[in-house]
Amino acid sequence: MPKCTIDGKEIEVKPGENLITVAKRAGVDIPVFCYHPGLTVVAQCRMCYVEVEKMPKLQTACSTMAAEGMVVKTQSDPVVKGRAGTMEFLLLNHPLDCPICDKAGECDLQDNSYGHGSAYMRHSEERRTYVDVDMGPVIEKNMNRCIHCTRCIRFGEEVAGIHEMVAIKRGNNIDITTIDGNPLKTEYAGNYADICPTGSLTLRDFRFRKRAWMLKKTATVCEGCSKGCNMEIQHEGNVIYRCVPRENLEINKHWMCDEGRFNYHYTQDPTRVLTPRSGEATIGWENAIQNLKDLTDGKKITFLVGSDLTQEELATVQEYINAYQKGSSIHHFGTDGVSESVDDGQADKILKMKSKTSNLSGAEKLGIKSISHLKTATDVVVVIRGGRADLNVALKQVQGKKLIGMGVFLEKEISTFSLVLPGLAFTEKEGTIINHAGIEQKIKRAIVPKNTVKAVSEVLMLAANKKAKEAVV
Repeated sequence: MPKCTIDGKEIEVKPGENLITVAKRAGVDIPVFCYHPGLTVVAQCRMCYVEVEKMPKLQTACSTMAAEGMVVKTQSDPVVKGRAGTMEFLLLNHPLDCPICDKAGECDLQDNSYGHGSAYMRHSEERRTYVDVDMGPVIEKNMNRCIHCTRCIRFGEEVAGIHEMVAIKRGNNIDITTIDGNPLKTEYAGNYADICPTGSLTLRDFRFRKRAWMLKKTATVCEGCSKGCNMEIQHEGNVIYRCVPRENLEINKHWMCDEGRFNYHYTQDPTRVLTPRSGEATIGWENAIQNLKDLTDGKKITFLVGSDLTQEELATVQEYINAYQKGSSIHHFGTDGVSESVDDGQADKILKMKSKTSNLSGAEKLGIKSISHLKTATDVVVVIRGGRADLNVALKQVQGKKLIGMGVFLEKEISTFSLVLPGLAFTEKEGTIINHAGIEQKIKRAIVPKNTVKAVSEVLMLAANKKAKEAVV
């Protein structure tokens, strides 16, 4: 393979690789603004200047392809001066409002200013100012902080597939905005805030809620559909503040949809059922387990399990049935119109899948049949879900039956249940899910669950122990 030298380090290069990619593999960091690995190269911010031997001028590393014998310097005097000049230019109109900016602590402009800029500024003229722009329910724009990198414009056209962000006017008067000031239409608008290198595009959902450096980060998988996008839950004080995508070039690349990004809200809904219920009455767990036994003892039961449960949870239910509820049936449910994995498919051209639960393939791998195969429901139906599976899909199949709920439910969902045993949401547990392509992934616990909710395995263990104790007596 061809080799080039970067800051004295010789490294093999692949055809078509730019110097930023090669340098990163060599452990050399080249600062960037307009460059993003998931977008086309425009080389307009000039922050990634490098010096290449036998070339008369500084080159932009993002648009320069590595070649055999190329010798690159990233810290020479001309490079240092070039980057300092770029930083001075970019900060001419910047409001320097880091103390109130949501991007503070994770801002490329802050980092590059500290690493490559100057502590002094020669500019004394009045800075330009703009009014904040409401771009719809997801994004708010602060043009004062914009450095014209055009990442947002390219994302809309190249990834989201919709031409909605544009640059109008020119020079010092340039303005990045939506066409005719319309709200953003894409269902991937949250990515605009992710890729913005400054605090110009901010999430309305996260705006002014928490400083970035206070957040703890848990790498996990989105439960929003069968794609299984990799994401990061950011939380502090046992409260989730936002979810952002994690890079996985095999599954979701650098992106995630808004539905998955904001899906966590139901887990913190003030109407979520967090204590056992018998009808409308709140009861303790001892009574709840006794009620579960009374309602199911000696009866054949239909277990309806959500395809939003993990492999471990589904296997535990199967084992419980085999050991203590022989003759009972088990079926999975999840999304209206998607009974089995053969019904699943792309819901759009980017990431979304038709199945709105994450483990449909996993349920089928364990041999659990769809609710569409349910012929005659028994008198008692136990519905177990993680919170994402569509409850209506299950209930329309078992109308008039006595219902027991186990898992995550909201107050408005439990009016027809005789007994509800609150369980763990996907943010509160660990386990395995299998996406539509058969790829196994792990979800990780981000926050500690309330002490009034219990895992499916714990509830079934308590129920089994009560049966065993009474059998001995």
